[in-house]
Amino acid sequence: MIYFCSQRNRRTLVLANPPLNGIDYLEVADGSGQTVLLLTFLRDPTPLALGPAQIAILGGESIAGISVLDVAPQAGNPLTLAVQLDQAGDFSTYTLELRADEQTDEPPDGLDPALATLDFSFKAGCPSTGDCATSACCPPTPVAPPDINYLARDYPGFVQVMLDRMAVLAPGWTERHAADLGVALVEVLAYVADHLSYRQDAVGTEAYLGTARSRISLRRHARLVDYRVDEGENARAWVQFQADAEGVALPAGTPVAPRVAGVPARLDPADPAAQQILAAGGAVFATLADATLNASLNDIPFHTWSDQDCCLPAGSTAATLAGHLDALSPGDVLLFEEVLGPETGRAEDADATHRCAVRLTRVHHTDRLGRIVTDPLTGDPVTDIEWDTADALPFALCLSATTDAAHGGVPIDAVSLARGNMVPADHGVWPAAGQWESLGTVPDPPEVPVGSDTGDCCAPPVAVLAPLPVFVPALQQAPLTFARAYDPTAAASALGAPPATDAPPPTPQIAVQDDSNLDWLPQPDLLGLHELDRGFVVEIERDGTAYLRFGDGEYGAAPEPGESFRARYRIGNGAAGNLGNDTLGHVVTTETRISGVRNPLPARGGRDPDTMETIRQLAPFGFRTQLRAVTETDYGTAAMTDPAVRAARGTLRWTGSWRTAFVAIDPAPSAPATLAADTETRLDLERMAGVDLATESAAIVGLRVGLAICLAPYYARSDVEAALRRVFSAGPTCDGRPGLLDPSNFTFGQTVYLSPFIAAAQEVPGVAAVRATAFQRVDDPASDALAAGALTMQRLEIPRLDNDPSRPDRGILDLVLDGGG
Repeated sequence: MIYFCSQRNRRTLVLANPPLNGIDYLEVADGSGQTVLLLTFLRDPTPLALGPAQIAILGGESIAGISVLDVAPQAGNPLTLAVQLDQAGDFSTYTLELRADEQTDEPPDGLDPALATLDFSFKAGCPSTGDCATSACCPPTPVAPPDINYLARDYPGFVQVMLDRMAVLAPGWTERHAADLGVALVEVLAYVADHLSYRQDAVGTEAYLGTARSRISLRRHARLVDYRVDEGENARAWVQFQADAEGVALPAGTPVAPRVAGVPARLDPADPAAQQILAAGGAVFATLADATLNASLNDIPFHTWSDQDCCLPAGSTAATLAGHLDALSPGDVLLFEEVLGPETGRAEDADATHRCAVRLTRVHHTDRLGRIVTDPLTGDPVTDIEWDTADALPFALCLSATTDAAHGGVPIDAVSLARGNMVPADHGVWPAAGQWESLGTVPDPPEVPVGSDTGDCCAPPVAVLAPLPVFVPALQQAPLTFARAYDPTAAASALGAPPATDAPPPTPQIAVQDDSNLDWLPQPDLLGLHELDRGFVVEIERDGTAYLRFGDGEYGAAPEPGESFRARYRIGNGAAGNLGNDTLGHVVTTETRISGVRNPLPARGGRDPDTMETIRQLAPFGFRTQLRAVTETDYGTAAMTDPAVRAARGTLRWTGSWRTAFVAIDPAPSAPATLAADTETRLDLERMAGVDLATESAAIVGLRVGLAICLAPYYARSDVEAALRRVFSAGPTCDGRPGLLDPSNFTFGQTVYLSPFIAAAQEVPGVAAVRATAFQRVDDPASDALAAGALTMQRLEIPRLDNDPSRPDRGILDLVLDGGG
């Protein structure tokens, strides 16, 4: 639970509710070498019988794993316990947590859960000019980029040529209106000329990648150079259902259609309105997995432990929900949504961009003894939840607030809600069960040509290679759906996200049977099929029509003359499915206990197929894939294909007997501990023969930057210093962008300049003047680059300025402030 609340009422309410107890505050005892913590409670802690095993000290940057040696009452103060530690901590923030025993993270009986943990610093007594109180900040509303089309095209070539010629032959004719007889004749002649040109040059034109006019021809050319044409992909969306009962079953494949005014949310499949919506060819979606809907999960308020003006900060991965939600389980998806304007309390003022879906990894509604988890102060049941780190909140979510003066200044709860019954769905609609489309009958093959294999005109004719029947059926409806398999364990934010480069391509959603009820399966190509394997390839023409190409008896089974085929396929593909939020509004089902349906988040992931021009541009380079690392740059580039590697640099060295490629890596913040070993295993497949491989950490060079800052009159020194610390931050700022000192701003061999630091400080309100007093490497204090204004790093060195007191080797920022009011 990581709420930030402006009004903290919990302590007062616990004091008014004996015998419930809780932590009041913590102090680091003076003269103890920072190894004794004075833990003060709201009431006498003796009934809690706390021992060393029930107190955990968590956290630490350079000093971790601090153990509790002894717990004893403090003389003269019955509310305080003296906690003896084995060592002192560093400058980072630690967490003291009281537990019932070593096997659980639940608080002891009689101790309030909201007051069972607290954060503290061993160095709180060190001198500081800033305010220790934390403040919450919410990012500004993002501005949508303008929709600009840069792909506009000009008039067809034949029309332009004819009009240019007419301007020479008849300069007095300047009419260009579409209804003019001359313009109409030009367009008719251009149309006829286009068809004649295609008929005359079809064979020669389709034989080359640069001149082919058929997309199927381009697809086959591209396959020869190992480029697979992208046929697009359908969009996906999270759909939230409103159920009127518990345990409502919703099967996979249930259609969900765009909202139509005046039509109820639930439509019976036999209803003419439902049939009309499905037959209209709009962006109809279908659920991807079986789901069980529960009325208790329609709208779930957050539990804020009796506090007011609370928000869930950006980056959160845990929260507490109100109620005993036994219908929730790990793997379920919840929607977090702002439903009221925090300043007005009105639903119409809620920020529609403050919505996100998370996949739960932990649901805690019963304790270790099987009892329902409750708020011990109010007795209300609660449910603690945690979700995937990949779904960490991208914004601060307001839970409760106080309206502004213009709207009464009254407190409001349930500013944001959690919603269950979230079901994944993707774009595309299947025909009704039992409906198949006839693909026709395989025709008889052409007559077998005859000839002589000796060239002798008098020799008897012999049969040559028998031709196959020409059977390339086309589907009557378009576009055919291409979709990927749904992963029910992936993070909720991954639904519709761009796939990994090594992910399998989307597959066509089509089933084909012959008149013997044998299934023929779609294939990426026919080259890998046995002569008896029943398969076919889907080829999309430039107008979106899908053609089916079967095997020839050598690469895949060939259809027999007179054999009939039928197909059942799904329609809906491409960017047309990227609907906005709250666009879907109808579910087609016989289940009467569903009263509402919507997509609170926009559908995404829909991608149009490769255009013909795209194929021409990309196919000639499709086979240029480097499978071996040769140069030093190759090793660094290959290492950075892993998202866990922020930067990498390769170096070839002679180690005495052979050459070794040393790869220095800079891990991303979320990189696993096994990143070095994983990178070495992965690069081992790409190294040159005779070259050894080794990974090493990048050489981190800490910087020391000193700034003397003169403040303008009437500015409080502590306020200006707090503003400077926010600018010179190694973490994210309030608007989500990395701070000036963030490690992502530094890379291998970078030259660091002094001027950006001075400019950033000068922009802070209240700063009158800035003068640099130090600019040097921490590992070389004798050298100073103040005069040059730049520090040059070696090829494998990465500069850092974390300004972490626990790690001075990673950079130090000295700010000296003078002046002000």
